[in-house]
Amino acid sequence: MSSTLDALEELTVGMARRVQEWLPAVTTERYVAFLDMMYHYTSRSGDRLRLAASRATLPELKSFFAELASDEQEHYRLAKADLAAFGRTPSAGTPLEVADFHAFWEAIGAERQLAFLGALIVLEGVARHLQGGARQALGQLGLQRGQSRFILVHLDADLEHGARARALCQQLGQGQAEVLLEGARRAADFWVIIHQKALAVA
Repeated sequence: MSSTLDALEELTVGMARRVQEWLPAVTTERYVAFLDMMYHYTSRSGDRLRLAASRATLPELKSFFAELASDEQEHYRLAKADLAAFGRTPSAGTPLEVADFHAFWEAIGAERQLAFLGALIVLEGVARHLQGGARQALGQLGLQRGQSRFILVHLDADLEHGARARALCQQLGQGQAEVLLEGARRAADFWVIIHQKALAVA
């Protein structure tokens, strides 16, 4: 189990490093584009997690996914409010990168329910490695709190969610390394692509 957790942590650190490389070049306009992407990315977070809960047969996973659905279902409103602080509204239509992520998530069946957990371990765990860099980038842009609520809330909330996901992995993941890592790798790839597109990185 420890080798699986190490591999999951390596994936999570890799995600953070990719984004940290881009942060120094982020402008206010690119930050606004990021908020727009995050609006679309999180607008169906509750739906995605309820789907995971509905397909989970392990009671611990079903409960965890359902609780996260409740916690995350309104987060898109934070991105929308931050956009409004810049005088912007969300763009029309779902970006292709987000639609592809939705399709990946919806294709995970009950027989591979641990793939949902693997995905959440990296998605909820990456904030732990971005704390300093993200806060520094917000400071360099001179943003007010009313323009950065989405990031600030996620930097805090994801710490708890990530820790709980890792604990469940230790509890339930024995013999499930392949499924956990498949979900984690695919989710990590989508997360990086979504951020790369949002931040306009060549």
